[in-house]
Amino acid sequence: MLTGSELWLLRLMADRGLALLDASSLLMVIEERGELRVAAASGESKPRLRIVPVQGSALGALYQAGEPVALDRPRGQDAALLHELGIEARAVLVEPLSMEGQGGGLVIALRRDSGFRDPDRQALSAFAASVSQRLVAERSVEIERLRYGMEARERERTRWAREIHDESIQGIGVLRLQLANARDLDDRDALKAAVDAVLEGLGTEIDGLRHLITELRPAALDDLGLAAALQALARRMQAIDGLDVQTEIGLGPEHDSKRLDPELESTIYRVVQEALTNVSRHAQATKALVSVSERDGVVRASVTDDGVGLPEADRLGPRGDGLEGGFGMSGMRERAELVGGELELVPAPGRGTVMRLTVPLAGRPAVSPIGDPISDQPADRPARDAA
Repeated sequence: MLTGSELWLLRLMADRGLALLDASSLLMVIEERGELRVAAASGESKPRLRIVPVQGSALGALYQAGEPVALDRPRGQDAALLHELGIEARAVLVEPLSMEGQGGGLVIALRRDSGFRDPDRQALSAFAASVSQRLVAERSVEIERLRYGMEARERERTRWAREIHDESIQGIGVLRLQLANARDLDDRDALKAAVDAVLEGLGTEIDGLRHLITELRPAALDDLGLAAALQALARRMQAIDGLDVQTEIGLGPEHDSKRLDPELESTIYRVVQEALTNVSRHAQATKALVSVSERDGVVRASVTDDGVGLPEADRLGPRGDGLEGGFGMSGMRERAELVGGELELVPAPGRGTVMRLTVPLAGRPAVSPIGDPISDQPADRPARDAA
């Protein structure tokens, strides 16, 4: 299935191909699981049919032939492709997309009032080759992201397993031992005191497990969005660790109805969470400021503390030079790289440390509660093109 970034790339390339060929319409068709899907359409003609089976269709026959096709004033069988998609055109150029074992597709250029010439055919051939290369590169990046994501998830599972074993299970084991000892007490008052102590301990363990569950996946992140989740995180850090955490969230008025994509929201939340944990454990800080903003197609998140700061050897530059281990920085840097971002860890002005995460939105899918993932004019297009 096409990813959001692949769909956005195809839409962008469709617009460019339309201008390059001076066509009235241009379609990007991708094969997926025995079906041909119109993944992007630019120009005047909007196909009424977006998904066509490979077998038994005119579009499928062109795809299986794997050869360029030029039709001028198509009639009869030649016009079956246009009838199938529900579009009209005087001239049609079809160029196959070949993606080196990663499937394939077609680029279809249409003109309503004039025919195509040999230079147009050559231009479409070169354009289709460029589209194929870009898609192969995008899918290679996606495969790497998936691989690194799986490794990161395994490390997360190992970490939480260790947390549960070292904290909750051992704590519950101690309580079980206390209950076993209390069972043999003959003194009623001593028995009551022992039971009360165990009940108090159980309450503490339940609170710890609730905190662990919230850390694993905060409900606010799914239900209310990034701003609410970060504000809840700040309140928990203050209640549990005594760290005074202030938040400045400025994602712009457009995010009242449109959120960042879930992967990016989760990454920002996790990086901020790890940074605050580091501040609480190692920085000897009393205050921290969490700032998240979006401007000019770039999301910026930072955590600034008033702690003791980092020695020169532990500073992390935007390309990953500097701190390599400890303080959770390895995982934070990997999270940043998986969303195409950069992470910095530098001294704060005067005292303390600043963690900065910068992620460009260009090429990332946008999420709208009522958005159409394959609409021809994505709502976030102007901002991305500007970036």
